[in-house]
Amino acid sequence: MTEAEQRLLELLKTRSFRRAAPGEHFTLTSGEKSEYFIDGKMTAVSSAGAELIGEVLYQWTKDFQINAIGGLQVGAVPLVTSAVISYQRHGQPIEGFWVREEVKSHGTKKQIEGALQKGMRVAIVDDVFTKGGSALKAAQAAREFGCEVVLVLALVDRLRGARALFREHGIENYHRVFTIRQFGIDVPDDLPENK
Repeated sequence: MTEAEQRLLELLKTRSFRRAAPGEHFTLTSGEKSEYFIDGKMTAVSSAGAELIGEVLYQWTKDFQINAIGGLQVGAVPLVTSAVISYQRHGQPIEGFWVREEVKSHGTKKQIEGALQKGMRVAIVDDVFTKGGSALKAAQAAREFGCEVVLVLALVDRLRGARALFREHGIENYHRVFTIRQFGIDVPDDLPENK
């Protein structure tokens, strides 16, 4: 683990990770109930978190020869912003983009915001994968636009099926910086998505 990853993990633990009170639970985007929740935005909107996220995403994606990095709004917006700033600092300009849940009904009526072009190699990022549905929506929109999705990457994987979902949709390059185990949550090893 790099120094930036270690510092980011500590920030995620203190700013983003929460356990529910006894007898209570959180409802996740996937609809599942959980005894814990990771709100990555709480880290992404801090100055230290934004800088670390940008550097970590840069380090994890720089060898894939991508032209753009993006994800589903709203969660991916601060991650993408941090990443493109880090790319610029490393002397490698790159495009950022995000995908709307639905096509805008006004203005340019776009589903994808940013200067994405057909044929670009793109990375899809998200703060947390549970089932992977948000990242998959962004990947599908980028593919439909005419881009090649070369990887999907989460800051944290809850180990609840994202890998299997991406494989089912032909996305083999799936990565995560951290897993939920690094937050003290025990996940059985025998689940297919954890192998």
